[in-house]
Amino acid sequence: MRLQFFFLQNLVLVLCYIRLTLAIDSSYHQVEQLDKVPDGWSRGDRPLASKLIKFQLAITQYNAGEFEQKVIELSTPDHVNYGQHMKRDEVQKLLSSSPAVSDQIIVWLLSENVPASSINLNGHWISFTVSISQVEKMLKTKFFYFHQQVQQTIAIRTLGYSVPRALHPYIQLILPTTRFGNLILQRRSTLEQKPVTAEQLAAGCNTTITPDCLRDLYGIDNTTTRPEWRNRLGISGFLEQYALHADFDEFLRHYAKSHTDSNFSVVTIKGGQDNQHSMSDSVEANLDVQYSISLADEVLATFYSTGGRGPVVPEINHPDPTESTNKPYLEQLHYFLNLSDENLPAVLSNSYGEDEQSLLPSYVNATCSLFAQLAARGVSILFSSGDEGPGSCVRNDGTNQTRSLPGYPASCPFVTAVGGTYGINPERAVYFSGGGFSEVFPRPQYQDQAVKGYFHHLASRWNGLYNATGRGYSDVSAQATSFIVRDHGDYGQTGFTDIVLGNSSGCNWTAANATLQLRCHRRVGSSDRARYTLVPYACEIGIVRRCKLTAYRSSVMSIGMSPTIIT
Repeated sequence: MRLQFFFLQNLVLVLCYIRLTLAIDSSYHQVEQLDKVPDGWSRGDRPLASKLIKFQLAITQYNAGEFEQKVIELSTPDHVNYGQHMKRDEVQKLLSSSPAVSDQIIVWLLSENVPASSINLNGHWISFTVSISQVEKMLKTKFFYFHQQVQQTIAIRTLGYSVPRALHPYIQLILPTTRFGNLILQRRSTLEQKPVTAEQLAAGCNTTITPDCLRDLYGIDNTTTRPEWRNRLGISGFLEQYALHADFDEFLRHYAKSHTDSNFSVVTIKGGQDNQHSMSDSVEANLDVQYSISLADEVLATFYSTGGRGPVVPEINHPDPTESTNKPYLEQLHYFLNLSDENLPAVLSNSYGEDEQSLLPSYVNATCSLFAQLAARGVSILFSSGDEGPGSCVRNDGTNQTRSLPGYPASCPFVTAVGGTYGINPERAVYFSGGGFSEVFPRPQYQDQAVKGYFHHLASRWNGLYNATGRGYSDVSAQATSFIVRDHGDYGQTGFTDIVLGNSSGCNWTAANATLQLRCHRRVGSSDRARYTLVPYACEIGIVRRCKLTAYRSSVMSIGMSPTIIT
């Protein structure tokens, strides 16, 4: 809500707080501090003092534990509260901060000359826009340009910041400040622009995956039903990846002839675009829509194109002043959480991720809490588990400790992490499939049985290289390589060595399965927004309520082990 009448409504509070602020101005408390510039980044020049930056402030949630336990209960098939998802107003009421707390923070912003017109309160988040010189005074810090050479991006960041001591208990974090992570596609290379050969197609499903292969392998029936608003399939698009209708239509004509009347809509979020004439790589976006929609019969599919990432550095030293510094996850999550219940997707597929260790725990916890809020409202959120196997082998905290390092958001316990398999007979875990244990989130109770079984098999191997008490992932695994995909008029094949390599393939079509599973529930009279019971909670109790759907669960950590069929 905008604050046009803030001063009139809160005049006494404003005057009292400004007096208090003047009295304690020298008393600040540090919120976050990095010991050094994160690996892969280097510090550059100072930005212009007049440059405007949009900031997001998260208010501390003191009832988050109670809320998250409620989410676990309503998502667990054998719990009495299973399927009793919350409405938007219920979630907002349960998690909203005290008006007195948000008022204190807003008054502080106003006392620091933050324009009232730029301040916006959205649940337990407050956004505001301010110049570099102003925010440096407010947060007792200095901002710099930081350069990331591998992906050729730069960002305006700081290594630490502080807030008034009286407000410190109420402020969880402020973004963008110390957040240096890089959002990446969960695949390793671009599509090789060459036709798929007749020999490749003739080799069969062991070496070439098409929609028909997946239908046969996992027992997915062709069905024809009327599309329902409750069966919305959402596909996330970031990093200027655009789903191209021309490629989609042609792919269906070749590989999903019974679905040629299918389509998808596009929703743009915070500067996202629908550029149907883009000449940039759109393999990921095209792969996602081509397989998700060709397998999920008659669903209402939407591609959500979200803007915001570190700008590309051409032959200049600084980014364009108009470049957005908004972070895609945060902007997308706020968009979804503000939607009415009937406009939410039932399933949301994501093929993007970051290294968990590149993100501060405060950011990871804050955004995972937003995923939990979507789950509470009945949205099944799927993320690729990543393409780095168990992850990098060295911590970035200065200790240089050898460690298996997880990815995020796959490590969030309120999303379903999808690992990768290959081959048909037998089907095996693919070597690059991400998996491991979170260094931030403890293992949720629903994983206890599966993880204990894994540890029994593992014995003492790799002791000390992972967090044995952390949330394990991936939750499920499915075919993730050798997919035929069309991009910019050419067909190519995902694969181990030459073209696209990545777990995102498995994530997007598993999302299609999840959408079909929801429809299956509704046919037999289950809850309108019954959670996709297969993942991750069915892993604990060993059941799948399905309509001829088979799915695979990875062995929590995908290190040379075959997936296990859930029965």
